Amino acid sequence: MWNVSDKLYLLPEIQEINRLPMHSGGLPYRSREAVEPEKLSLDGNWKFRLYHRPEEVPADFAAPQADVKEWGEIAVPSNWTMAGLFDKPVYTNVKMPFENNPPMVPEENPTGVYRTTFRAPKEWKGRRVVIHVGGAESYLELYLNGRLIGMGKDTRLPSEFDLTRAIDFKGENTLVCKVIRWSDSSYIEDQDQWWMAGIYRGVYLYATSPAYLEDVFSLGDYDCETGSGTVSVKVHLGFDFESYRNREGINGTSGPTEDFEVRCELCNAAGKKVWSAAAKIDWSFRKDYYRAELTGKLRRVQPWSSETPTLYSLTTALYTASGELLDCRRAKVGFRRVEMVGRDLRINGERVIIRGVNRHEHDSRTGKTLSLESMVQDICMMKRFNFNAVRTCHYPDDHRWYDLCDEYGLYVLDEANFEAHDNYTNICRDPRWKTAIVARAERMVLRDRSHACIIGWSLGNESGSGENHQAEAAAVRALDDSRIIHHEGEIKDLWSQGHHCYFDADKSFNAFVNPMYPTLEDILTYARDRRADRPVIPCEYAHAMGNSSGSLGDYWDLFWNEPGIQGGFIWDWVDQGIWTKEENGVEFLGYGGDFGEKSHDFDFCCNGMISPDREPHPAMYEFLHLTGPVKVELLNTKKFRFKATNRRNFTSLADLAGLWEVQRNGRTVQKGKLALATAPGESEVFTLPVKPFEIGPEDEVFVNFRFVLKKATPYAEAGWELANDQCDITGAFKCAAAPAEPVKTAAPTVTETKQGWIIAAGDTVLKLAKNGDGVVEYGGKTVLESLPECNIFRACTDNDGIRGWDGQEHKPMGLWLKAGLDRLKRTASTCRVENSGNAAVATIEREFAGSDKKAPIRFTEKITVGGDGVVRFDCSYEIAEALPTLPRVGVSFLTAPGFEELEYFGRGPFENYIDRNRAAFVGRYATTVAETYVDYILPQENGNRTDVREFSLAGGGAVLEVKALDRFEFGVSHYTAADLFGAFHRKDLKARPETVVTIDRRQRGLGTGSCGPQTRPEYEVSEKSYTLSFSLKIKK
Repeated sequence: MWNVSDKLYLLPEIQEINRLPMHSGGLPYRSREAVEPEKLSLDGNWKFRLYHRPEEVPADFAAPQADVKEWGEIAVPSNWTMAGLFDKPVYTNVKMPFENNPPMVPEENPTGVYRTTFRAPKEWKGRRVVIHVGGAESYLELYLNGRLIGMGKDTRLPSEFDLTRAIDFKGENTLVCKVIRWSDSSYIEDQDQWWMAGIYRGVYLYATSPAYLEDVFSLGDYDCETGSGTVSVKVHLGFDFESYRNREGINGTSGPTEDFEVRCELCNAAGKKVWSAAAKIDWSFRKDYYRAELTGKLRRVQPWSSETPTLYSLTTALYTASGELLDCRRAKVGFRRVEMVGRDLRINGERVIIRGVNRHEHDSRTGKTLSLESMVQDICMMKRFNFNAVRTCHYPDDHRWYDLCDEYGLYVLDEANFEAHDNYTNICRDPRWKTAIVARAERMVLRDRSHACIIGWSLGNESGSGENHQAEAAAVRALDDSRIIHHEGEIKDLWSQGHHCYFDADKSFNAFVNPMYPTLEDILTYARDRRADRPVIPCEYAHAMGNSSGSLGDYWDLFWNEPGIQGGFIWDWVDQGIWTKEENGVEFLGYGGDFGEKSHDFDFCCNGMISPDREPHPAMYEFLHLTGPVKVELLNTKKFRFKATNRRNFTSLADLAGLWEVQRNGRTVQKGKLALATAPGESEVFTLPVKPFEIGPEDEVFVNFRFVLKKATPYAEAGWELANDQCDITGAFKCAAAPAEPVKTAAPTVTETKQGWIIAAGDTVLKLAKNGDGVVEYGGKTVLESLPECNIFRACTDNDGIRGWDGQEHKPMGLWLKAGLDRLKRTASTCRVENSGNAAVATIEREFAGSDKKAPIRFTEKITVGGDGVVRFDCSYEIAEALPTLPRVGVSFLTAPGFEELEYFGRGPFENYIDRNRAAFVGRYATTVAETYVDYILPQENGNRTDVREFSLAGGGAVLEVKALDRFEFGVSHYTAADLFGAFHRKDLKARPETVVTIDRRQRGLGTGSCGPQTRPEYEVSEKSYTLSFSLKIKK
């Protein structure tokens, strides 16, 4: 008998005591007609006490008579680290949160004791009773009525124990769970997420007959050539022999004396029976080991895929020889086939492009405890934005997630709960850890293998590649050979996490080439190499930390068009921010370091495509556009002829309504509907009935296409937009004669004063100081509190450099700060004003320097004030060779308070940057300054717009109209770059009443450099000479 006082939580060789085997097939039903399974939930408030270390727990803690009057309460399920107790969440990426000395853990090791009571249903007497603990982090001991029932490790999978011998059917039962936060398991759960603690998934009891269905493994195979399907059901019979003998009146120690029968019935979605079968299970264990397999071929089935998630209902029932029903299980079956054909990953015979994302289980208020509603919200959002696959990074998820993926249609790469990032090269080879590693993979497969959504098993993440992985892969294949196996460490150097070794690796336990954060050149080089024999599907790419996802369109150009490259999984789904409070009660979203932890990785947990509260970041719209089911291309501008391609694999476009609109300078002038029923993978040419019209010499005409759902689906309402495109058709229209010359106006007046100059043109007045500083007034009121000034710094994004980390000197942020770009000083400034024909011209020449005065930026600003009040700015920049590539090159200025209403003609309606703007169509958009702010958890550069022709700001009785003489980028905000860069949370910011305007000739793209390739050279600000020109007109 094991003695749990022997610190089993430090022995990786021992993973469980008395824990029942993992199984699939669902919960037992008492009859085929029963609506609910034989289940009793124990979720709710339990008595709870948190100790600082295991040794503090009293010896009699599990005794029914133990005094718990002073104990508090805690909700089950929940994380105690989210309950406001002394033990807090800890976030680390790679490093262990304590001294790295496997398998030892800190003496200060929070230990929670949970306690509840229940009464067992009387009708369960004589039946086998099992307790299910959905998840406990990280070490669990379970007691009933003072008796140790069992122990289990593996935070991310359930533990089940047989309570039959210990349960009391006459009175109350006392159930006690002891959970220890740190254990040997922590070393193989080092997974770039929050370290939590507690019983965070549901707890319930269920009852079975003494003879029961221990495991029901169902699988549907699809033959795409014939349209037929094969259903396979493998059944394993289990016994509680003591209860069985009592039930059957059998004396002694003998087992069954009669055979059993298993009956299966499969019904389609309409409830019609399409297959049934029965099989005998011999009473003698030696005959067939209490196992049976039932198979059947269906001539025609509706296949399962992410596009058509058709499910059949399977009922599996166990009977005695005399026909008495003993057990009944229900499951869903989807018919589909996953296979590698040459260099293609194929599903149902088709090369499916993986539009995937990595998803951690996270809730900003409840930690690792997720509601069903939250899961449904996630899966609906994924489907709405065209994701078709999810990787369960880096552990198996709540079992309900797989049910949803089956139902809604998402391909799943199911990942074992194994990551040893801080011990990358050793644990994967250490025989002490083999049992734990293999058990995690086996238990995952045994639980999940009946789900149609799962297309592959992943052996874990960032844990090297060693003998333990090979044993893990062999165990997985023995349990299920119908899916691919994935192991990202297989393509890395054996002793490092360095560069990728595509051709020297062992592909026997890795079906595809799955680099992390590869460059475009890296995957393209491999794909075009003659030796390449597997598809490239990056298991992590496009690191979405903060304002990110630069070059997402460049990746998708390859994914759609390059043979041998087949999509990937974005990192990752949701920002892992946690709501917390300051002492004054103000709530804010916290990240690493906000909970008093000494060792942490700052905001590196905030790298999701959506916010913690499930709001989509702007990059989500880029992904929707890039991955939409319809792609429209312009074939002939003059004839308005286009080609639409159906990117789907299995369904036509008949469920989508096509809408088109022609916009002239951002305003709709014609529109119509477009009916397409294009077959999957095919293209269709169509002509739009556009009526020609004349345009001006500066006019632009675009046609926008939108494809929306005709009818509501389980994941989206009717009218939801799944695909869109924009084409420039300006060349199709005849250009009208040039407009008449503008009316000549009187020249502005120039008055020189002791302080400088006053240039007046009607109600517009420019006041200039001798050094070139100034303001602009209109109608006697200040409208610009500062003139456009040289602006080259931005509030660094997470990709520019991580503010809370050391070692960022080589990143753009480090180079910029070293060069002093955040604190440029004006070292020289001159200004002169002169009349030039019908205008007044002010020329300002300035020099700025940062850390090195010998590496200046020379900025010349020519301000031309016309008699009509229009002010033109012509700016030029000469940048010293010694300076690094810049964050931006442009100007910034402040308006007076009140200029809040914004309208612009450029790319929108959401934030966009030069390497993430394909979804942002050219158009005319109206919003407010405040609404342009994008609330990234760590304040940083945000709200930019590209390819802007003009914009206006209105407020205070005046309108500022800014027009580009050559397209520019711009942003408006109530925060300066310094404000944003100096803040670590939104709560640190105080909005200015003025509007901060930035106009850029060019701003650096975003890239994904927080973890991956930096901004590509074509999106950098690397030239040493730039010009920027725009005009300002003020009116009422």
